[in-house]
Amino acid sequence: MNAKDYELRMLTERYVRGEGSPEERSSYEELMLTDDGVLEIYMQVLSELDAELPGMADPEAFAEQVVEHEQIKPYTSKAPLRNQERPKRWYERAIVHYAIAASITMLFLFTGAFDRLLPSEISGQVPLSDTPSYSEQWVEKTTGWLDRLLSR
Repeated sequence: MNAKDYELRMLTERYVRGEGSPEERSSYEELMLTDDGVLEIYMQVLSELDAELPGMADPEAFAEQVVEHEQIKPYTSKAPLRNQERPKRWYERAIVHYAIAASITMLFLFTGAFDRLLPSEISGQVPLSDTPSYSEQWVEKTTGWLDRLLSR
């Protein structure tokens, strides 16, 4: 072990024990952030001195005190959520989709497109000229219902 490694190890032990001035501690923390070797030494010293370090009487109570402290604020995401960023556009709303689907259904009803969907076996059994189409029946029922409603 060379002199530099020995000096780093002694500095790390002092840091782990809480010794040293605040300036020394902050410079050591900065050194740990920039040099991976110092961080490795810190982890080694921490595992070796684990028995010497004082333990906590009640770690759960300590954690609750830290969380409930008035000066500690929870982490807030800097990126806004997409749903809160902007309101939905008119074409993204569910009611627009339902209105379009209802309009297409009514268009198919009025044009008789549903009658063309019947298999040829069924449509061959009943002549189409004798009975009104389903679309016509729906239109007659709807207009009859609207006439009765409007006459009141």
